[in-house]
Amino acid sequence: MTAKKILIVEDDAALLRGLKDNFQAQGYQVRTASDGEQGLEALLRDPPDLALLDVMLPKVNGYEMCRVARSWGLSTPILMLSAKSRVDDVLRGLAVGADEYMTKPFGLRELLAHARRLSQRGTPAEQQGRAGAAPGVLAPPPGLGVRQPSGAFDHTGQFPKRQSTGALQNAAAPARPLSSSERPMGIRQPAGPRVG
Repeated sequence: MTAKKILIVEDDAALLRGLKDNFQAQGYQVRTASDGEQGLEALLRDPPDLALLDVMLPKVNGYEMCRVARSWGLSTPILMLSAKSRVDDVLRGLAVGADEYMTKPFGLRELLAHARRLSQRGTPAEQQGRAGAAPGVLAPPPGLGVRQPSGAFDHTGQFPKRQSTGALQNAAAPARPLSSSERPMGIRQPAGPRVG
């Protein structure tokens, strides 16, 4: 298995060195850039498995880097790191195409966990190649599935009915109109025979 490639674009030299050291210790192949222009060139020339972008960069800011990368069709996961923590800043980052937005100061373990998750996601082409995926359809990540309680639904198409204990049971009994005390407020009974 080859090491995942990460591009870190950060203008704070001490933070850049710390991030580089920590990602290398986790087995990543790390490339760095200290301004947005160098970072954008590196991102487009040789797309990594993950890009970690500061927002406030010299020459080209992180928002613009992300916007340009997405406009070129780059599907590399992008995680933005910024001291800009207002909701509008976060929403702007997500709107231009970032997959994640974390604010500084951040927890290193949390950053590494987000990075690991994003870099394991892979490109859409890799996701299509997973076992069982039809051409053009993304397969769900391995290990994800929805478990239903035993007997929650049957093949008759009937919806489950809640018991007072909260457990589910099949609604096999013939449907009857709800009395006014059983109906949610504002829901009127459909036309038909009235029940008590």
